[in-house]
Amino acid sequence: MDILTVAFSLLYQLSDSFVLLALPALGLIIIFGMMGIVNMAHGEMMMMGAYATAFSWHAGVPLPISILFGGVVAGVFGVVLERIVIRRFYGQLLSSLVVTWGVSLVMTQGALLLFGPIIRNVPTPLGNFVIGDYSYSFYRIALLAVTCALIASVWALLAFTSFGFRARATMEDAEMARALGVDVRWMYTITFGLGAMLAGIAGGMLAATSTISPFFGQGFTGQAFITVVVGGAAEIISGLLSSAISLAFVRTVFTSQFNILLGYASMLFFALVVIRILPTGISDWIGKRRISGSIR
Repeated sequence: MDILTVAFSLLYQLSDSFVLLALPALGLIIIFGMMGIVNMAHGEMMMMGAYATAFSWHAGVPLPISILFGGVVAGVFGVVLERIVIRRFYGQLLSSLVVTWGVSLVMTQGALLLFGPIIRNVPTPLGNFVIGDYSYSFYRIALLAVTCALIASVWALLAFTSFGFRARATMEDAEMARALGVDVRWMYTITFGLGAMLAGIAGGMLAATSTISPFFGQGFTGQAFITVVVGGAAEIISGLLSSAISLAFVRTVFTSQFNILLGYASMLFFALVVIRILPTGISDWIGKRRISGSIR
């Protein structure tokens, strides 16, 4: 193989790893960063989005609309869940973790009882193209483009809209935001619903690349949590991007040089080292460097 073919193959693997880390983690880091809630049911919300996407697609709905439908279903469920359960556990990190873990168990077993261990999958669309000796999926490239678009949309929502201003104020100091007239409880509801909707969209998009089952989300939840912890919640977008890119780079290098197992192991080791050195995440370190630079 010539050097351009090798370079493209590595970039393709890097982008694929980035998508598998950033896309599931986007909704999770919003909920954690804005609300301080560890949502252990995040993977099950992805599963809900995958099921809704699959059922609507098999009913004849175009795939993009089916994916959006999956996001809406998960988002509505997230709003209901927040109003009935989650809001009772704000400021109780361990309690919220246990409660959402219980919700995840109920959702997994409920889906198993309703639909069985597996349903008809959504075939991967758009076809393939060949470079050198390898075949690549157009859909994987589309996933990268949509993931970047979603991240940019969330950044724009938080940076340039009144909702974003109120949401960031609530994240910084909920009591002060409440004193200034922000409906904090409603902001939490919308934020949790937004995170759940993004999880549903991620599940719908990844449904075309994975087997759909009641345990669908569990394959992505661990990586999403690692991405969120390494990135930190001080700055949502910079934390997500810095974490996903660095973890994807480590995994791609070791996977290409050795094997998939060592790629995952090296990514986990890198995450442990980062957490040990930067316990509050990369985004907090970036924020402090920016502040110290502006002071100088």
